[in-house]
Amino acid sequence: MYRKTIIASLMTMFFLPAGSVFGVSDEKTEVKGMIISRTGETLLVSSSGRKVTVVLTDDTRTKDNKGLLGLRKEYMSNTVLIPGLKVKVEGVSHNEGRVVAKTISVDGDDLETAQMIQAGLNPTAEQVGANIQAIEGNKQNIATNQQSIAANQQNIAANKQGHSGKHRSFLQVG
Repeated sequence: MYRKTIIASLMTMFFLPAGSVFGVSDEKTEVKGMIISRTGETLLVSSSGRKVTVVLTDDTRTKDNKGLLGLRKEYMSNTVLIPGLKVKVEGVSHNEGRVVAKTISVDGDDLETAQMIQAGLNPTAEQVGANIQAIEGNKQNIATNQQSIAANQQNIAANKQGHSGKHRSFLQVG
């Protein structure tokens, strides 16, 4: 029995450094903060003045702890993880500074508030997109108008020269 313990300890000492050489880190971590952006399965969470990248996997579970003591849990889709939502992420940190999420806890009231904010932002984002397109169209029209103005100025200058010559000949005849 003692011999098995020694062998197991030696194997552990051998494999732990090998894991860190290959960039594997299974350090459990917890992040509390607010989602500031989401791109696909990657969240950027603002936590205590720093930004933490959180990666979602097929194994990530999102839940709302309900009830007075939070003992009742309601599991939900990861699609509810939107910017503006306060979260508590439990997962594993990696050497790249990312946290692979195992469990994400949200508060139903915070979720409702974040959804209301997103609902208000969507029309604004659509209007901003329309304004950007209109601005680009106006820039093109301005460029076209500037070319027309330059051509008209050249025509005016040519007409002045042509008229001044005719005007002189008229004066000489008369």
